[in-house]
Amino acid sequence: MLPVTTNSITKPEDVIICEKQEEHFCGRHALRALSQRLDLFSDEYLFDIAENIAATEQICRSGQPVQVTDYYYKYTGDYDIQVLQLALQNTLNVHLVRIDKLDITGCPIRNLILSNIEHIQAFLIQQDYHYYCLRSFRSTKDYFFKIDSKYSMYHEPIPRGRLFEYLAELLNSNSTIFVIMEHTVQNLNEQITIDTIEKALWPLPDAPADFELLLGRNQLEI
Repeated sequence: MLPVTTNSITKPEDVIICEKQEEHFCGRHALRALSQRLDLFSDEYLFDIAENIAATEQICRSGQPVQVTDYYYKYTGDYDIQVLQLALQNTLNVHLVRIDKLDITGCPIRNLILSNIEHIQAFLIQQDYHYYCLRSFRSTKDYFFKIDSKYSMYHEPIPRGRLFEYLAELLNSNSTIFVIMEHTVQNLNEQITIDTIEKALWPLPDAPADFELLLGRNQLEI
């Protein structure tokens, strides 16, 4: 792993990868923002996944017709969340875990995640028909950055200390929140434990932004 650049301060917008919004292709934009890779998740690849999902669903429905447009509109975007989920799983071996409430009750895996929020690397957010992500980097672990193709020239810094407040605001606005986790083939509740949760919650490969100081601490204060 490369050392963090400690002698220089970099604007987040100068190093964090974020495509500018194109039509309704925010699903592709969000996947590339999560991975910090522009060479992954082409529209052709995502369309193939949508076709495979539709074909599988048709088999499950005993041959009843299923439209691929249920999962993806080829010329304008609008990917279904299932397409993004499979793309992340197949390409980066990561899984989406939905967080629909912030209280520590009920679902064991959600409880474990929320009890270890200091280890979370990234979230995928679905707001109406728009996708974007919240991403943290090794050099600036005390902050998340909102990476949104609609605002490609500004990445809002969110202190990890007010993350619960920020997520609560998203849930109150009917947004859907997914945590990015390492994918496990077997039962998620059985595979992820207190001993493995830190690694599971930081599954994405290092990117150039992980090795840059993204503004000084005093400049990031909100």
